[in-house]
Amino acid sequence: MKKVQWALSLFFFIFLISCKKTETSVSMPTQVIPPSIIAPVVSGPIVYPVNTLDSFSAINKTTSWYNTTRAMTSLFDVFASKYWGFELITSGALIPYNTGTTSTWSSTKNYYWNDLGTYLYTDFTGDGKKDLWAYYWKNPWPTNATGLHLFSEYETNPNAYDLQVGLTQVRKCVVSDMDNDKKPDIMLFSSGYDGMPFPGDSLGIFYPKDIKYQFLGQDIGYYHGGATGDINNDGLIDIVAYSGGSAVIPIHPTSYLNKGNRNFELNKQVFKNFSQGTDNYYTVELFDINKDGNLDLFLGSSKTLRVIPSSNGIFDRSKAINFAVDSNLELMDIAFLDFDFDGKIDVLTMSNKASYNGYGLRLYLNKDNGFIESTKNYFDITDETGNGAWIKWIRLFDYDGDGDLDVVADGLFGDLNGNKGRKIYWKNESGKFKQVRL
Repeated sequence: MKKVQWALSLFFFIFLISCKKTETSVSMPTQVIPPSIIAPVVSGPIVYPVNTLDSFSAINKTTSWYNTTRAMTSLFDVFASKYWGFELITSGALIPYNTGTTSTWSSTKNYYWNDLGTYLYTDFTGDGKKDLWAYYWKNPWPTNATGLHLFSEYETNPNAYDLQVGLTQVRKCVVSDMDNDKKPDIMLFSSGYDGMPFPGDSLGIFYPKDIKYQFLGQDIGYYHGGATGDINNDGLIDIVAYSGGSAVIPIHPTSYLNKGNRNFELNKQVFKNFSQGTDNYYTVELFDINKDGNLDLFLGSSKTLRVIPSSNGIFDRSKAINFAVDSNLELMDIAFLDFDFDGKIDVLTMSNKASYNGYGLRLYLNKDNGFIESTKNYFDITDETGNGAWIKWIRLFDYDGDGDLDVVADGLFGDLNGNKGRKIYWKNESGKFKQVRL
């Protein structure tokens, strides 16, 4: 009888243990697990699945940040492509330079080189195959000369391309529907010649359907940063940019309101209380962070990140909300995602440090009492230093094909790039991001 009782007791004990395990396995996927209390996992619940961005609001889906993020689902290695650069030969023709023609290189020849990270690789023509847009600067850098703009239906036929002279120094290129035809166009922000006196440049739009460029030159500026989105809620995509750091052009924001049919009206009245002395910014994004249906203006520079809420399409500098940022960081890029599942969109940033000799990745959680830095709770490696080692962009897509969003570095410079072609991304392991180098 004791053996039977003992057996029944053992069975009951095992049953309780199994029930408890079942209960735990159901609840775990809803948790964000601090990396300090778990070991790296090989597989587990999918956190931030690839369709996470589908839930973003309608107004945020008008932004260049959103549309570029959704468009860029893979990196493109321009260095390893047919168009690493172009050689200007004596006849005036431009011929491709790539890894197959390196034996022809000479210091006496005229070249144009791709600016690392200044490209877009997505389907612009609607045929389901990816196309390439890329910018090339005149060697040596910096040179006060116009650069080249390449467009190729690369996945369809990599040997065919369109090449046109364009802006001097395209710093940022983004995906936007600028003529409201439900097809992606490309918005170009150029700083112009990156040397004294920093004379500035126009803005540009590329329409892939026509293979044509439109340049907006009413307000020349050193446009290191800019963004697009529907800032006045009229259903059309507008442009904002910031001119900073010029010896001949006052520091100032600018905006072009979209009037339809590819007409853009310069309008600086959307900005209030900005200073030409202290408000110097190089990074710009639009995003409705407070969920009021209006796009807010994010501005960043050295030691600075702030967001200016929109009030009926007006950005009042006096209403800015400041982030507490590291004094050794200079902001390069911004991304948006609800990391802690509280229904509020958080802010992920990439900065350079020590004058472009390192980088710093930072995550700011959107809380009732402000934006709280919480990077180490989600990312294993957040800072590195090295000779010329900085990162231009951070992108959100499923790099490793396991069904969730990873954080992917694009535009690697200096020691990070090595002999070119290196890859760095933060692999999503059930909500914890672990850096991987390839």
